[in-house]
Amino acid sequence: MCGMKTVVVFRTGALGTWREKCSGMAACARASGWRLQCIDARRGKLDFAGIMDFWRPDGVIIDASGAPRIFDHVDFGAVPVVVMNPGAPIPGRPRPSVSSDSEQIAKLAAEELLALSPASLAFIEWHVPSIRWSAAKRRMIEKVAKMHAIPLTVVTPGRREAANPVLLERLLANRLAHLPRPCGVFAVTDTLGAVAVSAAVRIKAQIPDDIAIVSVDDDPEICENCSPTLSSVRPDFHRLGFTAVQLLDETARAAEGAARPGAATVLIPPLRVVQRSSTRPVRTCDMKVRTALETIRLKACEGIEPAAVAAAMGTSRRMAEIRFKAATGRSIGAEILERRLARACDYLKSGKTSVAAIADFCGWHSDLSFRKAFKSRFGLAPLQWRSRQAAEQGEVR
Repeated sequence: MCGMKTVVVFRTGALGTWREKCSGMAACARASGWRLQCIDARRGKLDFAGIMDFWRPDGVIIDASGAPRIFDHVDFGAVPVVVMNPGAPIPGRPRPSVSSDSEQIAKLAAEELLALSPASLAFIEWHVPSIRWSAAKRRMIEKVAKMHAIPLTVVTPGRREAANPVLLERLLANRLAHLPRPCGVFAVTDTLGAVAVSAAVRIKAQIPDDIAIVSVDDDPEICENCSPTLSSVRPDFHRLGFTAVQLLDETARAAEGAARPGAATVLIPPLRVVQRSSTRPVRTCDMKVRTALETIRLKACEGIEPAAVAAAMGTSRRMAEIRFKAATGRSIGAEILERRLARACDYLKSGKTSVAAIADFCGWHSDLSFRKAFKSRFGLAPLQWRSRQAAEQGEVR
């Protein structure tokens, strides 16, 4: 590493997604003894020149996902700068950047919606359609709709609607009410997806049978508080932050005369779609089974056992298993296992979390039981699976 001491990180994105980005940055910086100084750039007009003079950083990382235009006139001088999720080019000399792969995110969302055999699709884009991560998702969903001969409606909120959730809900309710059903809706952010859920409820549409909705970022504070809960594509924010620090190091080395980075932009593939009620049809009116599914979704990685799920259903263990299998086609234990394995795969794809830690995080009592369950399901040991995934994706850059 280049021996940098202080890196100033300007944040403009949502807090829910920021935590994992920060965790990734910290993991990379920790090994080099760097100090990350995070500054919330959404607080109004910051004195950027004063901040640079105060901290005298050896590098700067800009999380530009929320408000890229506030950096238009900032002069960072010769300090190496890396941009995360740029919505638009930052004026001045070209800056290396690292972004979530918006096209792959849209592809995952499309696959989730197409599995429900929609008669139409809708795309709710950012109120500034030209912003990079929104435009890339739109191009992919347009391509998918054309490929499958499914009519697509693009909804572009105006600035007034974007600033006022009530007006936005009215706009979406009006547009969704006139679309052929079943309709699959892809919202470019969780915030827009949550309003789409409210709009669908307003027009008395059944979710997901009439209108299925998937969004992006998997912010639990938003997705879990919708009613019904909101399915969302989970980007690899940890890897995004980790790679930003790596790229900053390469940029600093280039400034010192070492080899320049191999690419101007690094794209980080998403992890998966986190399924919730807005895209996961439960073909049953059995409210006890619905309760069981929600209990498992929320507590599978806390080590919950089938007996506790049966207790949450308010029935005997035997009756709970009968009702659950009749509605879902699998046992309560199998559903818990699938949830744990899906989360374990997320950890294996992202960063270098140890197998023992993953076992603990995902609800297994020991890493041995985790290894056995994982190999039984995937035919590979966890670290072998991680290596294969890395090989299939190739180098990130």
